[in-house]
Amino acid sequence: MSALSDLRIIDLSSNVAGPLCAKMFADFGADVIKVESPLGIDEARNLGPFADEEERFETSGMYLYLNTNKRGITLDLESNQGSSLLRDLVSTADLVVESYPPGFMASIGMGFDALEEIRPGIVLTSVTPFGQTGPWRDFQATDLVEYAASGLSYVNGLAEKEPLKSPGFESYYQAGLSAFVGSMTAICSRDLTGIGQHVDVSILEAATSIFGPQLLASLHSGSSPQRRSPDTPSGMYPCKDGYVSLNVRHEPTWQHMWLFFDEPEMAGDPRFATQDDRRRRGKELADLLLPRLAKYTMEELFHGLSPLRILVGMALDVPAVVNDSHLNERELFVKSVHPVAGEVSFPGAPFNMEETPWQLRDPAPTLGQHNQEVYSEVLGYSLKEIQGWHDQGAI
Repeated sequence: MSALSDLRIIDLSSNVAGPLCAKMFADFGADVIKVESPLGIDEARNLGPFADEEERFETSGMYLYLNTNKRGITLDLESNQGSSLLRDLVSTADLVVESYPPGFMASIGMGFDALEEIRPGIVLTSVTPFGQTGPWRDFQATDLVEYAASGLSYVNGLAEKEPLKSPGFESYYQAGLSAFVGSMTAICSRDLTGIGQHVDVSILEAATSIFGPQLLASLHSGSSPQRRSPDTPSGMYPCKDGYVSLNVRHEPTWQHMWLFFDEPEMAGDPRFATQDDRRRRGKELADLLLPRLAKYTMEELFHGLSPLRILVGMALDVPAVVNDSHLNERELFVKSVHPVAGEVSFPGAPFNMEETPWQLRDPAPTLGQHNQEVYSEVLGYSLKEIQGWHDQGAI
């Protein structure tokens, strides 16, 4: 049984955020039809890593991950025939996800009002860099631009160095998950009221929303959080074979840590008597801990300190994460066999539901793989008509 098997989603989005939103629906059972233009493919197909450099178009690891369990078709939205076919698809759908610039859908006669005439109660989710309104609405952006504009870069790094960005596509992922939550909320509202709505997702706002303590500090007190001083321990300490994150400011953490080191008398050091003392004397605290931590491996510290209810984490490299026994026992990583890329692995369920679990049913579609299936079986057109649209470049 699948949680969302009664839903159909038309995925007009590209790159990362929109496709991730649609992927969440597909992975929990919805019929997601991914639409790519025969003239301009999803940008994610150009994002590595690639399973086969000679077949990059069909073997992008990012594309393969973001489009599992979807059916893929081609359609030129700006052609007369393409517009007509899109209307047919919309008439069967619960949700349309798109990531075009603000105003594009309306310019081709497919804005929310037009979609609602075709399918009363439909939900349209638009994922754009800066949202549908505001002075920046027409600007383009990358994840780097979004991360910087959100304020996240400014507080990331050392005070004496330039602002830093975290690796990967953090703002895109956050926006994709926000789009999924917003879309599901709108669908639930539709089911209660019969009224659809337009969900406006700004990637910048999604990134800014995770900017917790520092943003709240500015909102509540007017302060301007800065990058940390190199003299203040960040909570990441070197050990025998790598680094561990360690929080030793709080009670009873302070007491328990010294029991682990078999030096209980150190817990009474007057320099670090209170949490405030330990915060103010961060450099001295680091100097005290470094030679002791250097005697232990990450595993020894993690398994030795965690039972004492001390917050400690191993700074694992990526291969160690992939091979981690805990994650693999919970079956986070899954394998799929793609007709071009072959066997590929990627993260599976972002959360688990006992009665309606996440399922990997199909690999990401090749370009236009399901044209005949969708246009014939879903919309009822003949094979001759489908071939004619292909010859015209409409699909």
